Amino acid sequence: MISKRILTLLLILLLAMSLAACGDDEPEETPTPEAQPTLVAATDTPAAPTNTPLPPTNTPVPATTEAPAAAANTPAPVAESAANPFAAPNSVLDSYRTRGQFLITTTYTDTTTAVQDMALDGAFVKADNAYGSDELLRMTVKDAESVETIEIYKMGEWVSVKTQGEWVTVGRDNAGLFTGMSDLFTGFVDEFVIEQNDAENLGTESVGDQSATHYRIDNIDIFRRMAQVAPDSQEVIESVTMDMWVAEEGNYVLKYTILSTVSNVPETDESGAEVMVSQSINWSYEIFDVNTDVTIELPADAPEPGAVSIPGFAEGEFPLPEGGTVAANMIGMPEVTSDLTQEELVKFYTEAFAALGWSFTGDFGFYEVAKGEVTFSMFFDVTEDGKGRAQIFAN
Repeated sequence: MISKRILTLLLILLLAMSLAACGDDEPEETPTPEAQPTLVAATDTPAAPTNTPLPPTNTPVPATTEAPAAAANTPAPVAESAANPFAAPNSVLDSYRTRGQFLITTTYTDTTTAVQDMALDGAFVKADNAYGSDELLRMTVKDAESVETIEIYKMGEWVSVKTQGEWVTVGRDNAGLFTGMSDLFTGFVDEFVIEQNDAENLGTESVGDQSATHYRIDNIDIFRRMAQVAPDSQEVIESVTMDMWVAEEGNYVLKYTILSTVSNVPETDESGAEVMVSQSINWSYEIFDVNTDVTIELPADAPEPGAVSIPGFAEGEFPLPEGGTVAANMIGMPEVTSDLTQEELVKFYTEAFAALGWSFTGDFGFYEVAKGEVTFSMFFDVTEDGKGRAQIFAN
């Protein structure tokens, strides 16, 4: 069993860094950096990570105290700090794919182990739409008991998300839940920049078909500062090595790997008792197929973007009051709006469902709608302007 606190944080970090690398929702035309900084390193003291691995955007380390003109990030969630001279991949590339793995191995006091494996792949391609791109992120989480996958497609003005076999489609303007995760760690990137002179420059290497400068940080104290780990934290970071490769052409983070071991991690066993475990973390991430013919298409089972599906009703058949509309709300659920008050809207559906042979039972705004084995729920409230509204939830 994996430490829930650590695992939750790492899952969020993983998704945040992936979305950050892919881009965002409201691009603007911005210049790319005119010159790349010379990155130099300096630390003779190897060391290790915190249990908070780093997001991949803009991590490598400039040596100059006077930062060159930074590439303004096109997307808001990936906004760079003023001191960070590294470009976001989506600001300097036309297309690319991403892949990564996040492997946590937990060792218990009886030497038994548990493994959780998170694999991701994604793609980015500039597109002629209001957001400037189409994007894909797919993450699969596997352990001994289950396999779960989330897929996020940002296509044109829509975001389509598949999780646990179900699709949700929302307008891209309302998809902050799926596209704004990287905002959570902007401050963490800033902490890395503060430690910029502590990275070791290992020279130029080839990563795929790209030439890149290799940097390394392996000092535990540096990572504790970057992750803002409390001095009294009971977890003990035993070792860490973080390697990053910065593309010479484009000046963006092309690849990174993080290897670390942490001991004295609190965990709750199956009996509910707290036990201390150790964990090893192996995290890798890479951008590849740079500026090649990348295409992103919705799977065949994905609903038509913008379509509203209500159990038991074909498209256009769900009863609506005069002047009423039904559309997907910001979390992808069907929502009915009209000029009626809340009470009038409830009365309308009481009569409409009865006429169609459906039951409609409930109170205080919550109602169950059923016909045979088909059921769904409706929640009635009011909009900001006092009009009645009904949100529909499939059971």
